[in-house]
This record gives sequence, C-alpha cells and structure tokens, in this order.
Amino acid sequence: MPQEKDLTQGNLISTLLLFAFPYIIANFLQALYGAADLIIVGKFCDSTVVSAVATGSQLLQTLIFFITGLTVSATVLIGKAFGAKEFEKIGKIINTMNVCFIVAAIIMSILVIFFDNNLLKLLKTPLEAFNDTRDYIFICAIGLIFIFGYNAISAILRGLGNSIAPMYFVAISCIVNIVLDLLLVGKYNLGAQGAAIATVVSQAVSVIIGYIYLKKGNFVFKFKFRNIKFDIKTAKELFKIGLPLSLQDTLIPLSFLFLFSIANAMGVASSAAYGSVVRLNAFLMLPAGSFAMALTALTAQNLGAKNSKRAFKALVFSIFFAFIFGIIFFIWQQLYPKTAIAIFTTDENVLEAGSQYLKTFSYDYLLVPIVFCINGFLFGCGRTIFAAINSICAAFLIRVPVGFILCSYISGATLYELGIAAPTASVATSIVGIIYLSYLYKHNKLTT
Repeated sequence: MPQEKDLTQGNLISTLLLFAFPYIIANFLQALYGAADLIIVGKFCDSTVVSAVATGSQLLQTLIFFITGLTVSATVLIGKAFGAKEFEKIGKIINTMNVCFIVAAIIMSILVIFFDNNLLKLLKTPLEAFNDTRDYIFICAIGLIFIFGYNAISAILRGLGNSIAPMYFVAISCIVNIVLDLLLVGKYNLGAQGAAIATVVSQAVSVIIGYIYLKKGNFVFKFKFRNIKFDIKTAKELFKIGLPLSLQDTLIPLSFLFLFSIANAMGVASSAAYGSVVRLNAFLMLPAGSFAMALTALTAQNLGAKNSKRAFKALVFSIFFAFIFGIIFFIWQQLYPKTAIAIFTTDENVLEAGSQYLKTFSYDYLLVPIVFCINGFLFGCGRTIFAAINSICAAFLIRVPVGFILCSYISGATLYELGIAAPTASVATSIVGIIYLSYLYKHNKLTT
C-alpha cells in the first residue's frame, strides 16, 4: 500500500474523496468497538449491564479525547512539514509526541482508577449499575496506553497523507474485539468486565500492528522506539496547537455527560436509551467527522505548500459531501427512529425513550457537517484556540443550560425535550464559525 501521499497535487475532489473514504471506513470500524460491546451486551445481558457499559464507555471516550487532541496537533505539524518538504522535522515531531503521549496516558490511568467512584457519582450512575460501571472503567483505565496508541499512530500516518494503513489496522482490531465480545460476554457471561477486556485487547493488537508497520515501512523518517528523544521546542508547538484541541475534545463530551446525567436521573430506561443513541451517533456522525479529519491533514499539507486557495476549496467540498449524509440520517430518524435504537436493544421502554430523543436531536445531523468541517479546516490552519473557545462556549453556555432548563421546568419532560439542546448549540457554533472564517479569508490570515 502507499505509505505517503502528497495532498497538494492532483484533482481536488478525487484527492479529497480518496483520502476521506478510508477515514470513513476506519472511523466506522472503530465505532464498532463500542457498538459491538453495547449490542452484544444488550443481547446477552439485562438493561442494568447495558446502562453500565453505556455510561462507562461514554466516560472513557471523554478521557480518550484529551489525548487525541495532542495527536491531531502532530498531524497538523507533520502535514505542514511534509507539504513544505521539510522532512527532517518529521522525526523530531513524532519522537516528541510519543514522549508526551506515554506520560499523559500513565498519569490519566492513575487518576481514573483513583477517582472512579467520584466520577460515577457525579454522573448520577444508577445504583443498580454502579458496580458494573466501575469494573468496566477500571479495566479500560489499565489499558489506556493501548487505546490511545492507535490514535497516535494514525495521526502520524495521516499527516503523511496515508489514511489507508490505519483503516487496515482498525479492521483487524475490530474483528478481534467482536470475537472477544462474543466469547467473554456471550459464552462466559462476564458482562461489563468482558466487554472492557475485549476493547483493551483489541486496541493492543492495533498498536502492535501499527508499530511494526512504522518500523518496517519506507518512510521519510526512521521510526526507532528505543531512540525516542524529547525536543522542548517541538513540544511547545504541539501543546500550543494540541492543548486547545484536548480541552475542547474533553469538555465537549463532558457537556454530553451532563446531559447523560439528566437522562440517568429519568431512570434506567432513559439511561440505556441515551447511551444507545450515543453509540448510534458514533456511526451517524462519522461521515462529517471523517471529512473534517481528512480536511485537517489536507489543509495542513496545502498550507505548508503555500496553497491556501486549494485548502479553502477543500473545505467547501467537505461540507457538501458531509451534508449529503446528514440529510439521509435526518430523514431516517424522523420517519423510523425506533429502527435505529432496535440495533442495540429490544426493550420497548428503551425503544420509546430513544425515539423521543431522536425526534428532536436529529436536526443536529443537518448542522454538524458545517460545524465539524469548519473546525477541521481551522485545526489544519493551526487556529485551534478560536475553534476550541467557540465549541466550548456553545456547549456550556447553550447546550447544557438548554437541556437543564427544558428538563427542569417542563412538567413531565422526557428525552424529547433533552434532544433540543444539541442542535440549538450547533446553530450558534455554525454562525460564529462562518463569521470568523470569512474574516480570516478576507484578510488573508488563514495561517497562524
């Protein structure tokens, strides 16, 4: 397979689609990790275990996002260096990122294990699901270094224009995860513990395969783990770009965790329904997210090559293609919402609660193509601070307050009212993002 690709050359639409398509497949397969856990747990266990896995995986995903912010910054720096043909910088960026990644993963594992009870109480985890949720989190926390490893390796390759190799890595890992889920949860009845073990082991497989590929491949750099060195100047660049992303990617899911706590307070059925929708969105949001991620690397390479017009055109095309998917998903959830929740459970109470939520939340599928792609473009430009502030403000000044107010002051409020919060915040984020982007383009200030 091709190991590096110059994204600054060739037909833009075909380059974008060929680069984004493996992103979509890889993200789809990666989403199967959590979905397989929830689907298989839903088939073999009761709603208490489903609630545990849904709550635990949502919390772990929030923690994972913190590290992936740093890895995206590596994609940006590697992409710019590759586009500018400054190959000597790439190895330094990779080495420094790996040191930061390992240290952060170890610290986070310790913190999660130490504060697990406090976190679960903060989320208002149903009492009957508390112990299972804690077991799930504990096992996944031990394996955080493997869970984050795949994202780091993928960030390196995608900065080099290679979105195909990560797709193969995650495909193999996904198969391992599903097989282990069926074995540990289905056959040996290990419940939430079995789902967590399957996730950690499958991620470890992807890291091992990725490491071998980096070590044996013919890249513009030589990857030798034993020779990893830390460069303070490069670290500052990574943190300058990555910390706003880490903060955003941690706090945005945290805002949804606040909404999750509201759903938990409505009972086990609403908790399981909300968790099922979260898993569903891991699939339905991935086309927009994949185009945004592809756009980040494409933008970085083209700005490195001093070709901002090509990067801006890629933004327009990305929004267009992602919006096509959004329309399809919106129509599906408006007409047949129960069919989506039925993927995860057959419990009628959960189906009804989930369909209520999707009736209002589904408007977000029309808005996230704009939000995600503008952010992906700004990430590639290195304008992560504004993108993070815009998203965080929308989350905590609009999404959370709207959800809290509607569910607190409307008598008999259900997940239908809670679903209004997300699209309301997306409208605000889109408007502010478009205004800022227009300013940057008009004044030729796309790069930092």
